[in-house]
Amino acid sequence: MKKSVVYSFLLLVSCTVLKAQTTPVNPPGGSVTVQPGSLPAGTSGTVQSQAPAISESPTSTATTSPGTDAPVPALTITGFRRFNDPTLESLIQLGLDNSPNIKSALSRLEEARIRVKVAQSFLAPSIRSSLLVTTQSLSERRPLTISTADQLPRFQLNTFQVLPIDASYELDLFKRIRNSITVADLQAQASDADVQSFRLTLASDIARTYMLIRGNDAEQAVFRRNIQSRDTTLSIIRERFRVGLISQIDVQRAETDYATLQVTLKGLERARLELVNGLAQLCAQDPNQFSVPVGTLPTDVPSYPYAAVAVEQLQRRPDLLQFVRQNQVANAQVTLQQSTTLPRVTLVGSGGLLSGRVGPWLTPSSATYLVGINASVPLYEGHRAKQNIALSKQMAQTSQQTYQQALQLAQRDAETALDNLTLLRQQIELQNQTLSLARRTELYNRELYVRGLATYLEVLDAQRTILTSEQQMVQLRSQETQFAIALLRAVGGDW
Repeated sequence: MKKSVVYSFLLLVSCTVLKAQTTPVNPPGGSVTVQPGSLPAGTSGTVQSQAPAISESPTSTATTSPGTDAPVPALTITGFRRFNDPTLESLIQLGLDNSPNIKSALSRLEEARIRVKVAQSFLAPSIRSSLLVTTQSLSERRPLTISTADQLPRFQLNTFQVLPIDASYELDLFKRIRNSITVADLQAQASDADVQSFRLTLASDIARTYMLIRGNDAEQAVFRRNIQSRDTTLSIIRERFRVGLISQIDVQRAETDYATLQVTLKGLERARLELVNGLAQLCAQDPNQFSVPVGTLPTDVPSYPYAAVAVEQLQRRPDLLQFVRQNQVANAQVTLQQSTTLPRVTLVGSGGLLSGRVGPWLTPSSATYLVGINASVPLYEGHRAKQNIALSKQMAQTSQQTYQQALQLAQRDAETALDNLTLLRQQIELQNQTLSLARRTELYNRELYVRGLATYLEVLDAQRTILTSEQQMVQLRSQETQFAIALLRAVGGDW
């Protein structure tokens, strides 16, 4: 009879386990796993133009967040492909594969997912088993309620408990456990967005530094082209001075201008070296074994297809999505704190073999069991639960205000980048006209100088105007790429 009762209780617990495990639980947020692709071909860490494309996150499909009906848009960094530069794509992939910050963020994401599993484990019953063998010798002078003698006989108490099974299962009547799972789930999704934010930030920094290098290359090309032109002009001037057509002052002016251009070119080479070293650090590479081939600025810079940046576009940003998840965590914490004030009902039970001697261990008469229900109701804890609920509500309000502030900053960044792109393109058109006029003026002055109708100072002034105009053109185009990258980052990686 006793065995049948124990077996019935264990069957009841098993059925409850199956029911608890089949309870639907909100899945954790989409995972972000950096897929290690093959590194760019080449030796000594040189980045070649043939490279794998930027890998997509495995969670490129939309997911639905707990407690909301709106799907979460996929977060990508595909916008940097719009530059049509394989070298840039290979550098971004290299950084994503090797960045210690992303690896650390991925580790935190895995921790958050494990916490979700830990929270889910409380839906299952707890079953333990242990062996208990004790012996106790009671003193001959042990105290008694009614003293009958000065000394009592010594008493030996032995306890032998074999195969004890203790089981407990909390009935989640008021969804306290499920609320804790929701909190852990949302925290995992916030960690997911944190990983995406690191990916976007790293890709943006790599693209920004790479385009600065390309701008430096274009500026060096301008100076090398002018140095080559001045070298030819200097040879002509020296010959004219030799035959007595001009004075020594024209030769000195030409040589001084030529030396100034070379000094400026060396400064650009030094600046490029610093940029390459910074890019190597972003890509987690050894600067001594890392190099970037010389290139040019992209001919086509991505254009934003809309007149203004919509709020819905900004809400795809991973850092803003992380704030949204944190808001949801704060609201879920309020619900969780409210559920702690409600009763907790737990099924408890134990069974096994208990005897005071070794001999009767395995006899049916040694079987023992306990079945019951434990209900815990908080009555008074110094208003602790009430204050915890108030604290959770205040934290939710603070999180919402932080999100609003971040959204305003995102709008400012996006609009600033978009406005600068619009004005820069107008400025580039005007600079093109200025450069054409400067080249035409220099051509006229050169012809007049050859005919002896103008001084070399006028020719030199026209050449310097061309150099300044070409340098400004390169700088404007470099700024255009920088604001295009800033706009891509501001809208979440792509539009």
